[in-house]
Amino acid sequence: MTDVRILLVDDETFYLQLFSDFLATRRYYVKTASSGADALALLLKERFDILITDLLMEGMDGLTLTEKVRDSYPWVDVVMVTQRDDVRLAVRSMKMGVFEYLVKPVDRDELLLTLDRLLERRRLLDRQNKLIDESMEYLQAQTVYRRCLDILSTLDFENLCEMILQNTIQATGAQGGLLWLTSPEDRPEAGAEKLNLAGYRGLVTVDDFPTAIIVSKQPFRSAFDTKSPVFAKPSVVMGRQAARHTQDALFIPLTAEEDPIGLLLLLDKLREDFSERDQYITRTMAQFSAIALKNSRRFQALERVGLRDQTSAAYNLTYFIDYAGKEIYKARRYGRSFSLVTVMIDRFEFLREHFKAEVCIQMSRKLAESISKVVRDSDILAKVSDYEYYVLLPETDALGARMFIRRSHEAFSTDDFIGKMSRDYPVSVTLGAATFPLEGQDFDELLGVCREQSERTRSSLFRRLKLREQGFWEMVQLLVGRPEDYNGPPESASQTFRLGEDADGGSAHGIFLEAVLEEIGEEVSRQAVDLPSRRAILIDVGGVLGADQRPVETVVARAERAKAFVIGRKGPGSTESDHPALTRVFLDDEMMDRHRLLLVLSEHLAYAFLGTLKTQEPQTSRVGKGRGELYGFNSHDHYLVENLIAKLQEHYNLQRQY
Repeated sequence: MTDVRILLVDDETFYLQLFSDFLATRRYYVKTASSGADALALLLKERFDILITDLLMEGMDGLTLTEKVRDSYPWVDVVMVTQRDDVRLAVRSMKMGVFEYLVKPVDRDELLLTLDRLLERRRLLDRQNKLIDESMEYLQAQTVYRRCLDILSTLDFENLCEMILQNTIQATGAQGGLLWLTSPEDRPEAGAEKLNLAGYRGLVTVDDFPTAIIVSKQPFRSAFDTKSPVFAKPSVVMGRQAARHTQDALFIPLTAEEDPIGLLLLLDKLREDFSERDQYITRTMAQFSAIALKNSRRFQALERVGLRDQTSAAYNLTYFIDYAGKEIYKARRYGRSFSLVTVMIDRFEFLREHFKAEVCIQMSRKLAESISKVVRDSDILAKVSDYEYYVLLPETDALGARMFIRRSHEAFSTDDFIGKMSRDYPVSVTLGAATFPLEGQDFDELLGVCREQSERTRSSLFRRLKLREQGFWEMVQLLVGRPEDYNGPPESASQTFRLGEDADGGSAHGIFLEAVLEEIGEEVSRQAVDLPSRRAILIDVGGVLGADQRPVETVVARAERAKAFVIGRKGPGSTESDHPALTRVFLDDEMMDRHRLLLVLSEHLAYAFLGTLKTQEPQTSRVGKGRGELYGFNSHDHYLVENLIAKLQEHYNLQRQY
């Protein structure tokens, strides 16, 4: 019985000794105090199970002591001892939670019997509480597993994301939650997995959290390495964006076959902080959720198989429209972007009139096969007709769509059948793109923009001058023209020069001072990144690169997602840039002496300036800015600018990305 700890309180030493002797026969752990204050001091230092106190004492009496003990130490049972056999006093003490009221002189057997009854009651209460706790844990476990089974039985991906959030929030008592998931086409690369926001629920402001997170950052990496939920403050993990959230949140990794598949964040638990129990619950639910997400994606893949056109393997238009509607809803809800691309075989009627049906079918099928080599797993390719296809590109901005078009043309060029038909007959493939929400708020608007862009592509100088087979510098020479084209009457200029003069002013020639080019470069670059978050690529070519920065370099240093390349001869004091988005390329190339070029492409703007120096001076004499005049061509022909950048990247083996 040494585990039972008793505190005796009496201001008479005789009774303290007497009660100690009584209790010594049972080998209880006993401590004594001669006043209420001493008793409270001992209770601060040690834990006791039973308090036996006299009622009438100097200073603090037994009732006052009992009241303080019941407030601060509710687990302590109290036995009251007094010389007064007063019924009203006994009732009052019982109401205060006193277990027994004994009258002095206390019989030894009576005291021991009282303690036996008290300890038996404690044992029964402990057993009852244990049974209640076990029952509650069982019921909670059953509830958690029922929630897990509900999650596991859901195959619809959108509903599944909502159900995962709803059930984990309810199971933990959180007031809000967010869910990030990998894209279906993502392939894990050590330390570089990207998760995109897939859902949120409860008291959450989406603007407080990033739409994408990188798994390699802490504490995400630790959570995925240990496969266990971790506590952390969102304001610490996610920086200023989540500054309002200073309480610990629960970061829960979702993994399938060792690979990250998603991340749950639970916020602001009601009434208390998240506990180890919440960790256990969410760890279990995360395992079921990861399996359910993987099964849902597999089901989606199987479902799509039955919705494909047999000849082209593209989806049917009904499925595409339904999928596009869901993508628009998600994009609006989570502030995302996506792009729509139309692919059309121009002059398909010519093929129908002059060739057998098998040739037309073969052309359509080869077109779909080429696009299929470019699309990601999450992209949707749909057949509208034999000569037209739609492609939906989730999580893709305007430059991403332009990159898709560029890769599609590369795929067409490597297909022997499409290449032969394009070379030998007046048949070509035209692609148009539109991005939500930049260029449209619904499907019809986006489709209209795609049609308009396709028309602009068909009338582009790149096609009118048949520049696809030309190298980069050959393109520049053709577009800039000859000196005599600038100096003679317009009617004497070459046909290429005259074709480059658009009536609407979209493309034009002129003679420019280099200083004017610097001003143009600064203004166009600023417009390209008028919002720091806009993506853009800026390329400045030609001349000597000295210690001073060019306008393009100054502008891109203030942007968040723009890239810049400055190409030229290395001059005095010139060094490589330490800015991650800025690349200086030093070339010993005579083209740097004779030309100044500026190419700018952003989500909403395209511009090209191509200039040739009128007077060829030794390059070393032209280190300063704004010296000399240029025969120049400038254009905002989007398709032409894209292909100029592509040809330049290919010519100098630069990074082939926008």
